[in-house]
Amino acid sequence: MAANPQFRFFYVIWAFLENVFFGGLLYGWGSLVFVLKEDRVFSEICDDFGAPRNIVDAPKNISFLNQNTELAESSTMVAYLELANTSHSPVSVVNKQNLNCPDRDKRLTLLFTIGSMLYCVGCAVIGQINFKFGTRITRLFGLVSFIAGSLLVGFTTHDCPWLFFPGLVLLGSGGAILLVTNMQFSMLFTEGSSTVVSVLSGAFDGSSGVMLIVKLAHEAGIALRWSMMFLAGFYTVTLVSTFLFLPRGFIPKALPQPIRDLDLEMDVELLEKNKTHLDDGTKNAVNTETETLKEKGQMQKKELPSLVSCIVSPVYWLHVVWLSILQLRFYYFLGSLNTWLTELLSTKEEVSYYTNVCLYAMMCGVVTSPVSGVVYDIFKRIFANSRSKMRRDLMPSVVPLALTSVLGIVVSLLVLLNKESVLYPLFVLNTCFRSFIYAMAAAYIGVMFPSEYFGILYGLTIILGGIISLAQYGFFEWQEATGVLSVNGFLIAFMALSLVHPVYQWICCRRAESRVVTEE
Repeated sequence: MAANPQFRFFYVIWAFLENVFFGGLLYGWGSLVFVLKEDRVFSEICDDFGAPRNIVDAPKNISFLNQNTELAESSTMVAYLELANTSHSPVSVVNKQNLNCPDRDKRLTLLFTIGSMLYCVGCAVIGQINFKFGTRITRLFGLVSFIAGSLLVGFTTHDCPWLFFPGLVLLGSGGAILLVTNMQFSMLFTEGSSTVVSVLSGAFDGSSGVMLIVKLAHEAGIALRWSMMFLAGFYTVTLVSTFLFLPRGFIPKALPQPIRDLDLEMDVELLEKNKTHLDDGTKNAVNTETETLKEKGQMQKKELPSLVSCIVSPVYWLHVVWLSILQLRFYYFLGSLNTWLTELLSTKEEVSYYTNVCLYAMMCGVVTSPVSGVVYDIFKRIFANSRSKMRRDLMPSVVPLALTSVLGIVVSLLVLLNKESVLYPLFVLNTCFRSFIYAMAAAYIGVMFPSEYFGILYGLTIILGGIISLAQYGFFEWQEATGVLSVNGFLIAFMALSLVHPVYQWICCRRAESRVVTEE
């Protein structure tokens, strides 16, 4: 069943809800890692208080002071409490139960790093599957992936921690398939397509709030496995869109190239028929117009560049570098959030509270993401009358791309302050930052390159960014060795490199416009 353009707004609403509930659950890592720690996953690495076991167990060795069991236990308790009251003792942070354990944090961080990278690889695979087999097969593959991932994550326990790794990858891939396939609904809009893309991207961002609900349910006594089993069953509602709203193949653009060619052919045919009723002078004019239309049709057919030329183009590679830098900053923030909050705050309750605040803020991505699309569409209208084609195509993206880079720099500056008072503005700006990253990553490729190549180019962009994101584990090691200040100081300069992309586009557009003006 093909999508009916008359119901395009309903389709977007449905796609929005799909992405909100199932899309970017991977971005709810802050809540998920909190639940894993509460369930004592990898607890064999550290004791309940995050201290080396030989230190905490030391008080028990004083039993030799008295052979009486009761007295020995009393002496152990006194010594234990004295140790807990020592300001420099790891046991003094009793309220940080199961949270402050650097070795376990490193293990979970490594899992998130590799999992997020493989998730990016999965996006590239999804693009290939989607390009070769069409929408329906891709979404059915996503159904299997999401359900399997949900069950693996849900049944991750202290005894079976290895289930979490493949579960995280499959869970993220199953959600990403919804984003890739639902992006097609933007093709039904002749205007505002970038806004639709950013709205769906915002819904994908807001789905991190689902993991917050899972965390709250866990604190209320509902086991992780029941929440994930519910999500696995609830995912089946996506079959409605798979079989009723989306076609087996792909949704063409609202004004696809074949239709424009057909219109030209019809115009030529009509002129040829009317030539018999015209005088010689008018016939010559008609012949001229006919040839012009034929040449225009041939030019339109030649407009589609090759896939290779798109991949090797400077604007594409600059976009890949831009995304890789900013995604690395975002992934590092997300992966180190729990560790950073644990070091910054004094109690487990505070860590839990600010983790919830961060996820509440990220849920607002459904509001902030459309802003980038609106900005993009506004600048497309502003530069629509530019004399050079390059300026019409490239210039609208300069401001939103530059704004995204600036947001990344500001986020790094706020983290550098390392104060509790900056957490609220930090979480809000980080949400805006993330929203602009992925909204612009998709919108830019959708506008600058043929829609036929979107799945491949977007998937390739994500996988290259995912490979670069492996560097975040090096940042975690660096942070542990020297502290958070040095890492974030470097990231400020690193974020500044991403400004090369919009600046290069601005220079190219200015030169192209000047060249056209000079030729005229």
